[in-house]
Amino acid sequence: MDQEEQQIELARLAETLCQVRQQIEISEHTSNKHRHSLQATMKEYWKAGGGSSTDEAQLIETMNRQRALSSHVHQTVGQLRKMQKSPYFGRIDFAEADLCQAEPIYIGIGSLADLETGDFLIYDWRAPVSSMFYDYGRGHASYHCPAGTIAGAIILKRQYKIVDGQIEYMFDSDLKIDDEILQQILGKSADDKMHTIVNSIQREQNQIIRDQTHKVIFVEGPAGSGKTSVALHRVAFLLYQDREKLTAQNVLILSPNHVFGDYISNVLPEIGEENVLQMTFQDYVSRSTAQIPLQFETRTVYLERMLAANPSRKRAANIRFKSSSRFAQVLTRYLEWLASDWINEHPALMVQGETIFRQDEWRHYYTGSFCMMPPVLRLEKIRTILQNRMRDLVHAIRQEKMEKLAASGEEVNEKVIKALARIQARDELRPITDQIEQLTTLDIVSEFKSMFKDDRLYLKTGIPIPDEWQIIKTQTLRSICQGLLSYEDIAPFLYFQGVLQGFPVKADIKHVVIDEAQDYTTLHYKILAQLFPHSSWTVVGDPAQLVQPFFELASFAEAGYILGGEQTLLFRLTKSYRSTREIQAFCQSLLPDAKQVQSVNRPGPLPTITQVENPQEMALVIAETVQSMLDQGWRSIGLIAKNAAQAMAVYLMLGDSVRSTLVTKEEDDFYHGIVIIPSYLAKGLEFDAVLVLNADLVNYSHEQDRHILYTICTRALHRLYLYYTDTLSPFIAQISKDLYQIAKV
Repeated sequence: MDQEEQQIELARLAETLCQVRQQIEISEHTSNKHRHSLQATMKEYWKAGGGSSTDEAQLIETMNRQRALSSHVHQTVGQLRKMQKSPYFGRIDFAEADLCQAEPIYIGIGSLADLETGDFLIYDWRAPVSSMFYDYGRGHASYHCPAGTIAGAIILKRQYKIVDGQIEYMFDSDLKIDDEILQQILGKSADDKMHTIVNSIQREQNQIIRDQTHKVIFVEGPAGSGKTSVALHRVAFLLYQDREKLTAQNVLILSPNHVFGDYISNVLPEIGEENVLQMTFQDYVSRSTAQIPLQFETRTVYLERMLAANPSRKRAANIRFKSSSRFAQVLTRYLEWLASDWINEHPALMVQGETIFRQDEWRHYYTGSFCMMPPVLRLEKIRTILQNRMRDLVHAIRQEKMEKLAASGEEVNEKVIKALARIQARDELRPITDQIEQLTTLDIVSEFKSMFKDDRLYLKTGIPIPDEWQIIKTQTLRSICQGLLSYEDIAPFLYFQGVLQGFPVKADIKHVVIDEAQDYTTLHYKILAQLFPHSSWTVVGDPAQLVQPFFELASFAEAGYILGGEQTLLFRLTKSYRSTREIQAFCQSLLPDAKQVQSVNRPGPLPTITQVENPQEMALVIAETVQSMLDQGWRSIGLIAKNAAQAMAVYLMLGDSVRSTLVTKEEDDFYHGIVIIPSYLAKGLEFDAVLVLNADLVNYSHEQDRHILYTICTRALHRLYLYYTDTLSPFIAQISKDLYQIAKV
């Protein structure tokens, strides 16, 4: 790029920034007008006071419209202010087929058109034409738009870094984001939150982001492959493409915990979109079980128990079984029995020698007339029918009682006679009314508990009883009798409850993102499919990053069948952008059977393993490492323990020697700086430097621990340190010594 070309680019930037400033002024003026109009309408509304309902409805409609306009203009101003700092990051010169002249297309986080001519100065990165920036180098290229496929050639491809309105660098590139620039981006210190990657989206990521032909997209990839970023940018793309039908209120992100939810909260606002709805599965549990007379074991309590040094073997067997697709099949069949043949055991109802409800009528209504309703609602409908049939009988008995009381002469007050007659009639009919109440009530907790009594679950489904069934029955019943539902029983119970009572369907949710999807069982997916029946899905995860011991989790193939049938597509990302090649190689060696992962060729020091023979010196060694990291300019440092109890112990051990933040609750926010955190809350996060605490035989020796250790180590971008006292974890001891260095204390 010669001097003349650079001057042209500087002039183009100046012209663009001038347009941005003008449009900010116009938008702010418009925003003020809308705000004043809204205030005037609100004053008119309050003055109107007792006006007609029609006038009030019109005023409310006007206010809602003005609020929407004001919000839209305010959002526009916010986007323009971001563009004032960095209006664009890429350019392609594209010549359509049969046209000699190439048109320069500048690409940024939003679109910008010239106020006078209406010509586009900048194209939104989500626009159809912008897809070529990510998908092609110089040469033949094409893109799809409403008019069809537009083919041609890219004559020039250029990338920029513009900060505070000044070009820091620009260069011409070919097919992909230049490795040197990508390394500069990745080599920086981690910020306090995840950020947009619009300027470094890779070709395979772009395909995922822009796919609109599949109801369900699964994205599987190693740690650091950009799964979450891709999912968030896909949300932004879908909001851009279908803005009339899809808003931020129609999109839900199912996060693993609130720490992670806070960590990703910057991405969508950075590219001009509102943050969408976020929740965790635990949030759904809390809302759905508020009226249930049981305590529900939280995920944190379960993990603390099962990540302890010696977890219960019997509990492990229970967890494996309850989370398996085999149990999901048994439970589904049992629920089918409850929805059909269960009613066959109901008897005919008789009062004073007369049949008021035949036995065959139970089945007629339960599996016929009301079969489209959940069983609980069917029974409520049948109860209403029975109460209607009882009405004449109740009236006749009351009348008979009143006549007897009046004839006895003991009561002369008509009101008293009526009251006594009502009481006597109720007492006489109590056996039948109690029977009706019992036969038309499905108590969810009692029915769930009944599955584990007398082998009822298997007797009604015809499936062979598993060897460990007696242990599972005993544990389940003991827990429920103590007023507690174990963590592994929560998904089965919620599915059981939903099928019998009806799921609280969220019809307004049209797209759901599931992050850390490898943590979900078959029943989790069955529940989600019922909750969001009108939704499309983006599901991302890494089967290697498992931190829930003993759970048998659903494969993506199985989940795809549940969520979308044949309308599913699986993408496999194979490149990790997070860690240095040395950290990446070390992490991969922890999983000998894992698929090969490519890494960005970003060098760094080998991971460091330190044995501290005297536990009393551990605090000093860790404090020195942390200070060394700070001196080197790394600001985001994660001290990661296996569980919260160990994290708390380290926090207390370090005391004032390290100014850190302890994060042990799923409801906590994400904190920048030095963070002490358990493994299961660190998932999805990344740090400049990671210090793995207690990487010893006690904590990491069972096979389920291997994936936890891998997950912890893959949080590191630039530096990785592992500490132990007595015996090093065999998962580390077995790998090549060329992959790490040993530090002396």
